[in-house]
Amino acid sequence: MRLDRWIKMALVCGSIVMLAACSHRGASRTDVDAANAAYGGGGVEASGLGDESGFGDAGPSGSRALNKRTYYFDYDSNVVHEEDKPAINANASYLVSHPGVKIMLEGHTDPRGSREYNIGLGERRAKAVASLLLARGVSTSQISVVSYGAEKLASSGHSDAEYQQDRRVVLVYMRR
Repeated sequence: MRLDRWIKMALVCGSIVMLAACSHRGASRTDVDAANAAYGGGGVEASGLGDESGFGDAGPSGSRALNKRTYYFDYDSNVVHEEDKPAINANASYLVSHPGVKIMLEGHTDPRGSREYNIGLGERRAKAVASLLLARGVSTSQISVVSYGAEKLASSGHSDAEYQQDRRVVLVYMRR
């Protein structure tokens, strides 16, 4: 009888451990999309944490402005700096003249703030760059937005200068 009780206890404990292990799966695409939707939509598709497969830096080369594809932001801001606008406009011109080319705008933040807030802020930053591209005639079908929040830091330090490197949008040309 006593052995029967121990077997039942072991089965119950094993089941609880298995359920706990299975339930820790990280944020699903649905969870991230819901968090991003809470920060408002735009004319550009956002895909949460995204899937990097199929992306690279197969974009155009040429002028210095066209090669500048990382745009930095102030703390807790999604306002594009004036000095970045010529580079964004150069990339827009390229995209307008090459309608088959697609890009991904990756939004990033520094590690301060909650995960949900940083995902939303990264998306708002990427959408701010997207709106400038759209205003220059780039098609919405050419632009995808992804927010990594603070998941892919450019710097592992904790100074203001190092945090500045993390607050960015990276324009990535997709491979053909």
